[in-house]
Amino acid sequence: MPPRLDRVRSDFALTPALRADARAAFRLLEGSGLTLEQAARRAIEGSRAVQRITVEAGVDSYLRHLLVQKIRARSVTFHEQHLNRFVRRFGDSVLDDISRAEFRAWINGMTSKDGKKPMSEATKASYVRSVKAFWSWAVSIEPPAASATRCPAEGMATSTPPSRAGAEFFTVEECAAILKSAGAYRSALAFLLFTGVRPEELAGPGKPRLTWRSVNAAEKIIRIPEECSKTGRARIIEELPEALWAWITPGKDEEPICSSYTRQILRISRSSIKRKWPRDGTRHSFGTYALAHTSNPGQVSMWMGHEGNPTMLNRHYRGLATKAEAKAFWALRP
Repeated sequence: MPPRLDRVRSDFALTPALRADARAAFRLLEGSGLTLEQAARRAIEGSRAVQRITVEAGVDSYLRHLLVQKIRARSVTFHEQHLNRFVRRFGDSVLDDISRAEFRAWINGMTSKDGKKPMSEATKASYVRSVKAFWSWAVSIEPPAASATRCPAEGMATSTPPSRAGAEFFTVEECAAILKSAGAYRSALAFLLFTGVRPEELAGPGKPRLTWRSVNAAEKIIRIPEECSKTGRARIIEELPEALWAWITPGKDEEPICSSYTRQILRISRSSIKRKWPRDGTRHSFGTYALAHTSNPGQVSMWMGHEGNPTMLNRHYRGLATKAEAKAFWALRP
């Protein structure tokens, strides 16, 4: 036997005493569903002295930690909004004293902002996600402020099952009507329809507006800077089909592509279609027609700034438009 293999095997050899100890531990764990490693980890965590601090004090410290770590502003706001409501219910409670039954009763009893209907499952999941993130931080600090085994949100879902329904998008005729009635906002609406840029990336509240400096019309390249991007990461959009360049009229570098918040101009444009305006209709239209046109989900995901693999794009956009419809969309001209 090779000497190296001898050494590797000796590293994992157990003495008779260790084997007897392991057998005794397995007998104790029988029926618990825990592995020996999991039990050991819990024992170590349980031996750590835990601070007895209130939810309000813990959340304050956690939010300061996020700010010091320079976490993306949108993420900090997301957690702050959810944890503020958590504090209003459990603020004076010591972290480890909150039972899972109390927490579930609170989550399941929450209503929408107007108090007229139960909170959606997706919103409940976002509260659970924030509380779990807070709890993980509370367990990780020294000395810990909570026990890993006492998280009241344990076992609750942090996301809702993916919808099987396709994205709601505009027909080619509706896109033509929107562009025809766009007036001074033609470049901005063309940008939304033919690049897939999110409305808040073009001109969203609380962030810089995308300017013509980001558009290289000569080389047909668009740069979405990190301060405008939803993900906080810059991206480049290039090799788009030709439609966009026929509809836009570039301005000076420092001028915004959209002179008003995009949500405002989308409200103005709603009169051009004869039905309820689909949520994120411009972005969904781009994704639908781009995927049908290219049959390349990887390329379309890069254009749209999706993170990870193209699974989400395939789930929501594949099979919604025919090649002929996509051809008609990209053939739209002034």
